[in-house]
Amino acid sequence: MKLTINQRRVFNVLERLAAEGAACPTNAALAERIGSDTSDAAKAFGDLRRLGVIDVVTARTKRQVKIVATGAQTAPIESKRETVDA
Repeated sequence: MKLTINQRRVFNVLERLAAEGAACPTNAALAERIGSDTSDAAKAFGDLRRLGVIDVVTARTKRQVKIVATGAQTAPIESKRETVDA
């Protein structure tokens, strides 16, 4: 499958972060890393998802990415649960 330049750049960032178990970045952070604007990074991210190259789990504004070919994943989404003192 042939990816565009921005798709390849976003994929490379996600692949590296998944290998490290690091958190999935926002579209703005992805854009900064690939030297593009946020809309281009968001489009490339969405394209990768639609093409089946990545699987994405979202919770509010956080997301976890799985690289389909390798199974590597970015850090799990942590929920902030409030504890009640008894």
